[in-house]
Amino acid sequence: MSTEIELKYQLLSHSDSNNTVGYEPIIAEISALLKEHKLLFEMHKSELFNDYYESDDLTLRKMEVGLRIRQKGQLFVQTIKTAGKVEGCLHQRPEFNIDIPSNQLNLSLFDQAIWPENTDVALLEKQLKVVFSTNFVRQTWLIHQDESVIELALDEGEIMTKAGQPSVAINELEIELVRGSEQALFDLAELLKTVVNMEPSGLSKAARGYALYQQQLGSTTLENSK
Repeated sequence: MSTEIELKYQLLSHSDSNNTVGYEPIIAEISALLKEHKLLFEMHKSELFNDYYESDDLTLRKMEVGLRIRQKGQLFVQTIKTAGKVEGCLHQRPEFNIDIPSNQLNLSLFDQAIWPENTDVALLEKQLKVVFSTNFVRQTWLIHQDESVIELALDEGEIMTKAGQPSVAINELEIELVRGSEQALFDLAELLKTVVNMEPSGLSKAARGYALYQQQLGSTTLENSK
């Protein structure tokens, strides 16, 4: 188990010469800023596909547990995030990650202590299904700032429930502490604000996904009742 500590920001409007959203200029500006301030960093780009699981009666939500399987290339990781705390744009929550061979859930691999007392994990697994997905391209900078190491991630993609339903855009910046001082996150955020148009966000991708799912579920229920 690890504790995820990160700042989340939504990117505000940023357009290229064709009036379409483009993040190559932002990537270049961030890299130039880090070099200007003599911060050492490594850059990586990846495409991430994430399926979030829930039961029809929102059992996991009631437990304050988030469950996803993430695919990165040929690698699959199932992750549980339990209740943490959010203060402004600072998110802190316990996180449990387990490598798995495919995109098939296997809850038995998690420590039983994660679950509320008397939870029938095998039964719960049978009740779960994918309710929304968050798929995005992630540009990361692994930054060494004094005694701290920070992962800065620029995410562009969408949150969706199922084909044919409206999706929600992902345009955000995450500043996650790998090790070191929590204050280093805020220092880096202040530096980034000089070149990036961004605003604090108190909502995770999962929270936004649940909101979209419940909104569309409610719309479907209303349509069926007419």
